[in-house]
Amino acid sequence: MSLIPNYPQFVPLDFKHKQFFDAAFKNHPPEISEFTFTNLFSWRRVYGYQVSLLNGLIVLRADAGKPVCFMQPIGSGNLEGSIKQVLDDADGKFCRIPEYLAGFFKNNHSFEVEEDRDNFDYLYSFSDLLNLSGRKYDGKRNQINKFKSEYKYDYVDAKTVDAGQILEFEQLWCSIKGCDMVEGLNNERQAIREITGHLKEFNLNCGVIRLKDRICAVAIAQRLNPETLVMHILKADPGIPGLYQVMLNDFLRANAEDFKYVNLEQDLGVAGLRVFKQSYHPVGLIKKYSISLKR
Repeated sequence: MSLIPNYPQFVPLDFKHKQFFDAAFKNHPPEISEFTFTNLFSWRRVYGYQVSLLNGLIVLRADAGKPVCFMQPIGSGNLEGSIKQVLDDADGKFCRIPEYLAGFFKNNHSFEVEEDRDNFDYLYSFSDLLNLSGRKYDGKRNQINKFKSEYKYDYVDAKTVDAGQILEFEQLWCSIKGCDMVEGLNNERQAIREITGHLKEFNLNCGVIRLKDRICAVAIAQRLNPETLVMHILKADPGIPGLYQVMLNDFLRANAEDFKYVNLEQDLGVAGLRVFKQSYHPVGLIKKYSISLKR
């Protein structure tokens, strides 16, 4: 990992680091949605990600905002000891730590461990979202059926679509949602532009829906671990009822490999988004925590 300096020196996260992250995630399949190189690279400017190498582990630091946030060290090595070392050295905290790792610190009175509810991931049964069986999904099936009875549409693999067309749809979506006025949506816009600019390099699962040759919905995802598909982007024209539901269902049908679960990422504390994700009946929430020294 000569391209990554030894701790405490850090360098900005760069595409040339992809091979190291991919190898680490392959050997240690992640549970949290943040841990794909696609996600980290696409959000690198928003969060100011920097990388370093400590005890054979990749340490990721987010410099944007205060206090400075570090992510779970990635790779083979002493995770607990490395976290303690970084906290002893730095005026910051560790963010979005999975539950199993946070458990090592909960009974240690030197550390503050706090739930980060807004960043819990929503985990679903792949077959549940694909088949929408049972009374609890009556509303979803009705929305899909109504849309299909009113519109003639095409589902297309986005790898055959020019990235500029996806960005045109994203611009339309943002004009409706007012991205320029909402910091979180504006940050997401930057990440989407990074993803669409590297669709082939990231080896992503992509799909779009066209109405009258115009893209009106897009979904982009990838394998998170051997059992789980993580959804990076799921957007649809909010003025067309049922389109979100059709986009998700058609996308899963087109990418029904050997996945057992779908991770739809977090709700960020947005009330409407929380209601939408709960309406699909998750089988569980992947909890995340922050860890800091008591001072």
